Amino acid sequence: MTSLLIRIFIKQPADLKDPAVRTKCGFVGSATGIALNLVLFIGKFFAGLFSGAISVTADAFNNLSDAGSSVMSLVGFYIASLPADKEHPYGHERFECVAAIVLAVVLLVTGLFIGASAIDKLGGSGTGVEVPAPLAAVAAVVSILVKEALYWYTRHHAKRIDSGALMAEAWHHRSDALSSVGALIGIVG
Repeated sequence: MTSLLIRIFIKQPADLKDPAVRTKCGFVGSATGIALNLVLFIGKFFAGLFSGAISVTADAFNNLSDAGSSVMSLVGFYIASLPADKEHPYGHERFECVAAIVLAVVLLVTGLFIGASAIDKLGGSGTGVEVPAPLAAVAAVVSILVKEALYWYTRHHAKRIDSGALMAEAWHHRSDALSSVGALIGIVG
């Protein structure tokens, strides 16, 4: 799939030394994350709505925020591709590193909130036991598969163009896949 998208959207994909080709590879990787996270948001939102599983609906909004993270990565690539100007005589390439740091902080904060929420639920201060429908389990499985595929896809792009921002985005997809595994265990349990 990666090769197909690169051939479709990039004229000379083999020339990764060309900054324009590198930027386009970053755009393709980020745009794919945006599109698939929006699809997951819509699917999980309706799955949560129809199954009555509040956790699935909440996870849908997590996917919406993940699309926002991918937008941040896309903006990082755009700004990094800008030519040198009076304020930035050496160009804007370092902005991609800034985007990677911001994405890493978002990933850390997300992990802390997930951990705090889990501890809160284990401590018994949750709102009660939720008995989700099988649709909630299907949504979790689909989420795991899509997020893991996004991890490998984005990781491939990140390594191909040596991008810290895309690698941070890839790890964000992996952490979402792992948190969905935890949600699936809770749903089945």
